[in-house]
Amino acid sequence: MNKLILILIVLSFSVFAQPTFTSSDFANQLAVGNSATVHEGDSPTTIDIGSTGGGNSWDFTSLQNGTSTVLTSVDPATTPHISEFPGADIALHSMGMYSGQQAEIWGYSQLNGSFGFMGSAIVLASQPSDLFTIKDNPPSQDAVFPLTYSTHWTQTITETSALNGTPLFQSTYSIDVTVDAYGTMTLPGGESFVTLRLRYVETEGANTKVDYNFVSVEGARVSLYASDSNPPASGVINIDGYSWNTAINDAVEQVDNLPTDFSLSQNYPNPFNPSTTISFSTPKESFVSLKIFNSLGEEIETLVTEDLNAGNYKFNWNATNLPSGTYFYKLQSDNFIETKKMILLK
Repeated sequence: MNKLILILIVLSFSVFAQPTFTSSDFANQLAVGNSATVHEGDSPTTIDIGSTGGGNSWDFTSLQNGTSTVLTSVDPATTPHISEFPGADIALHSMGMYSGQQAEIWGYSQLNGSFGFMGSAIVLASQPSDLFTIKDNPPSQDAVFPLTYSTHWTQTITETSALNGTPLFQSTYSIDVTVDAYGTMTLPGGESFVTLRLRYVETEGANTKVDYNFVSVEGARVSLYASDSNPPASGVINIDGYSWNTAINDAVEQVDNLPTDFSLSQNYPNPFNPSTTISFSTPKESFVSLKIFNSLGEEIETLVTEDLNAGNYKFNWNATNLPSGTYFYKLQSDNFIETKKMILLK
């Protein structure tokens, strides 16, 4: 089960109503170009999960940044391994870790009456000519629509791992998922989000593990991996680890009036805390790359990497999880390259 897949689950609701999430909401948030930076950690080892029902106020400000991975929604048809996952209409791309090694990873899913995770295609940096695949049959349902308080589903899945098409091993597991609580969660940095809580129970043979997943309308998300096979549904529980991300970054937004030249504008506001808007123009259809770097020249996030039509664009970048300091953003398209400086001041 791919725990990171829930990072883009988003809900459509007001703060005064029980959350309800539809297939259309999900499709909008998984639009090509949308991205999220997911942080993983293992400290603290205990955390308060609140209680079942409404009115919860979850405090997750103690969670650490840990290892970070950027997940970007891409067009499945443009990915190199779509033939392994026919019928996939959603793909998430990342550069991360697999079995302790650096890897490029594509996750494939289907969106219809549910959000079904089909599996992953993985290429290790140390074995670039080999393709590892993990396939779920049927696709593992990470969400069933409409998704709201008290929604419940069960499923049995067979997972097959293969190397270059040759099966390595196979396992069968069952899932039992209940949306059992809602409220407000506060993440590191102080941002708060109206949230649903999903209790996800996975059983394989005699082994059972439980995750608690907290998801919001903005795409903010926390996943807690319980240490015990039957943790309590309320109060403080022991956890082996967690992952979290704040609101997802939307794809670039096109605005009116066609430009005559490539250009990159100064971000506004600047200095900023925690978000700022970056605007740029492209006079013709072209492949565009927009990336963020720290003061050491290290790339910390890719905001855009796709073909765009001629137009003026703006991108809202949220730096909640980054420290104060000087950052740089670089636009590259055809022979045009320009870099500008911005200051995050908290």
